[in-house]
Amino acid sequence: MRTVIVAAVVGLICTGVTAAAQDPVQIGAAEVVAGRKAAMALSGAAMSSMKAAIDAGGPVRTQAFAAGGVARWGQAIPGMFPAGTGQAQLGAEATDAKDGIWGSRADFEAKAASFATEAGKLAELARADDAAGFAAQWTVVRAGCQSCHEVYKAE
Repeated sequence: MRTVIVAAVVGLICTGVTAAAQDPVQIGAAEVVAGRKAAMALSGAAMSSMKAAIDAGGPVRTQAFAAGGVARWGQAIPGMFPAGTGQAQLGAEATDAKDGIWGSRADFEAKAASFATEAGKLAELARADDAAGFAAQWTVVRAGCQSCHEVYKAE
């Protein structure tokens, strides 16, 4: 009897997992663009917060969470730019993402990876409360933002 109950429970679990796998979440292009615009705005706010902390000369360890968030955003960037979410498909009024993102995907992903790495270093410096190192690294991270925006963002 116990074997029958265990087999029934395993069968129900497998049925539930199979049903869930057959019903993937569908996200439209407009939702992806809205998500990446929000994340870009939050990243900008975090960078501004970090710059204010640098300028104030206080402890930079208070910026470790913000810097870590920016690093995680860098890792997520490529996934937030799927095919079909550029200006060619959605129009210039819907997105600032230039179509070069998809035409030069390897370069775009390399820029995002570098940004994530450099922002990770920024978070490490914040956790170490290294104010001088943090200030210098903030400039590197900010340059990473600009290097991508100069090529792939319409103004």
